[in-house]
Amino acid sequence: MQKAFLIYNPSSGQRRARRADQIARIDEVFRSAGIQTETCATTHAGSAVEQSCQAVEAGFDTVIACGGDGTVNEALNGIMQSGRQATLGVVPLGSGNLLASDLRLPTNPMAAARTLLGCKPREIQPGMITTQMEAGSEKRYFLVAAGVGADAELMYRTGAKAKERFGRNAYFLEMARMTVRGSYPMFQVEWDDETGKRTTTEVSLVLAIRAARFPGLLRLVNLGSSLAQPAYRLLLFRTDKVRHFLHYFASVASGRNWKVPQVDVVKSAWFRCSALGESKIHSQADGELLGTVPVEVGIEKKTFRLLMPQ
Repeated sequence: MQKAFLIYNPSSGQRRARRADQIARIDEVFRSAGIQTETCATTHAGSAVEQSCQAVEAGFDTVIACGGDGTVNEALNGIMQSGRQATLGVVPLGSGNLLASDLRLPTNPMAAARTLLGCKPREIQPGMITTQMEAGSEKRYFLVAAGVGADAELMYRTGAKAKERFGRNAYFLEMARMTVRGSYPMFQVEWDDETGKRTTTEVSLVLAIRAARFPGLLRLVNLGSSLAQPAYRLLLFRTDKVRHFLHYFASVASGRNWKVPQVDVVKSAWFRCSALGESKIHSQADGELLGTVPVEVGIEKKTFRLLMPQ
């Protein structure tokens, strides 16, 4: 790391009033190590994609995403859209910080920045999701996870103010509210297993997971997934009943991973979702709400470099 571009979201996380001071101290960590830096605030949702892309094109060898998983996701997409190779680093300042948790980075931003100084870049193939937006089909890269159905509906219903106030626990609060619905709309999913065999079924949720470790209530989850693997662990909920969701959540949150009826965990590098009725089925990637079905998810062949602790 010789020339680092620090991109940050001034409105991300629960401590926005302290953000300028935090960024200044993070910047000093890298400057003290002899690294040339430039800090840049996002201006609106999605702006970090273009800002990160321009930084890489301008010669920055590293983009440090200072924020939550949304900021990291946008920085990743900026790197992937550029015509040059660059490295992505993460300093957790958001409400979720799932990637930072998976990388076992310290929750303290300055400590995380110092940890990055000792990290080595590793070649990673990001996930790729194509979803239907208002202007048409759109492709986006992601790292931690992508979901279609009830999972994305949770993102759709969880407001920004709730995330600012409660952090990642805002999702669990909204999850509790969603349990009163009783059921969720079903849609069709087809996927290829490890042998290439294609299977089709109806689900209310499909969640593609790359991360191996999760924070908070999900810290005991162990699905065998990994960022280093060019494949996902797919959670397929072949049910629309809330009790099965709650049953599975108890299974993985306890770390016991007992078998839950109508819930399958399979390994796959590709799947596609399509609607069965008139219900709007949402999609999300890295905790950011995207579009609706039809949705296709795969693994991108082009790699990027991710700073990972040894």
